[in-house]
Amino acid sequence: MNALLTKIAPIFLIMVALASAAPIPVTITDTGLQRGGVPYFIKGVGGDQDLTLFSQLGGNSVRTWSENGLKELLEEAEKLGLTVCAGIWIESECSWFSYRNPEHCARQLARVRKTIETFRDAPALLLWNIGNEAEGDGTNVDYWKQLNALCKMAKEVDPNHPSINAVAGLSAAKAKGVAENCPDLDIIGINTYQGLHALRGYLEKSQWKKPWVVTEFGPAGYWERPKTSWGRPVEQTSTEKAETLRNAYEKTIKPSGRCFGSYAFLWGQKQEATFTWFGLRTPTGETTASVDELRNFWTGKKVPNAAPHILPMLCDANKKIVKIGSNITASVTAKDPDGDSLSYRWELYGDDIRKDKDNREIKPTMLATSAHLPNTAAICMHAPAKPGSYRLFVFVTDGKGHAATANVPFRVEP
Repeated sequence: MNALLTKIAPIFLIMVALASAAPIPVTITDTGLQRGGVPYFIKGVGGDQDLTLFSQLGGNSVRTWSENGLKELLEEAEKLGLTVCAGIWIESECSWFSYRNPEHCARQLARVRKTIETFRDAPALLLWNIGNEAEGDGTNVDYWKQLNALCKMAKEVDPNHPSINAVAGLSAAKAKGVAENCPDLDIIGINTYQGLHALRGYLEKSQWKKPWVVTEFGPAGYWERPKTSWGRPVEQTSTEKAETLRNAYEKTIKPSGRCFGSYAFLWGQKQEATFTWFGLRTPTGETTASVDELRNFWTGKKVPNAAPHILPMLCDANKKIVKIGSNITASVTAKDPDGDSLSYRWELYGDDIRKDKDNREIKPTMLATSAHLPNTAAICMHAPAKPGSYRLFVFVTDGKGHAATANVPFRVEP
């Protein structure tokens, strides 16, 4: 009995705490979302770190991928006047879960229902994001039918908050799956990167009817970029990333219409190809030029102090195979729009991908030699003594909380 009480007590306390809260109804109209009867265009990011700074920059909503930490996030968001697109994880078709198995689907539906019942009255709640990129290639009809059952249940349990499902690009097969099997899905979420600039034209050409939100966007993905001869992707500079984001936002998101807004990726840190690829901020917290672009769109005002601009790194080892111990020179040209003085931090990392037991990439360890690289715009160093793939990073900071980044991959062989 004591063990049972220990298990149910945390859930009971969450439900009691939220029972006194009053939900703010979110509705879909012909002109867009309304929250509490007021038009609401999503100016969002994915992630939940440093939300005070995010709110100060003019953002209004954050997106999650699972229920982990949802209670605390909803409470913090309410205090800051933000909303939450609450992610509820659903499985992809795999060895332990099949959408053809009624028992599996019933257990999943019960779990999703429990989450919705627990948090449906939270004032900061905006949308239920039921599933992220779980659709595979989009041809599994049983998946779409289960998704519709989940959305129908969500509407019955919580009529105040629409449902959204995020797909990895809206291919013809996925569009067909939604159109034919998901009448109870309120909004389609689309994760797209380099293809964002063409998304609106594609949706108009295909006569897409449902409202849509861009649930992930940012720089060109590592799968969309050129690669070295040994297969490692070439990353954009922070300035190039900002240009990619600005052009795509202006063409696709800003015109609104049936687009109800967007969530930029990522307001936090994630090792994926590199540890800087998707982060809107550096690991030490500085914001990049992509954040400046978002702030311009969110507020309609020019940022008072902008991030530095940077040109691609010049390095004689860039995308090359070099000998152990050989000299490597590198330099960058950076400029601060506000005339702030700049500092340079160079860091050298291994670039061979390692993964943990959950198949997530592990951030490589910074090499000790990089601690000795100078605070200058140009450096000379020796190639590492151990064969393998490496990546040289530079972080250019303005002392005002902003930074520019660039990196180059190279490989060392005997």
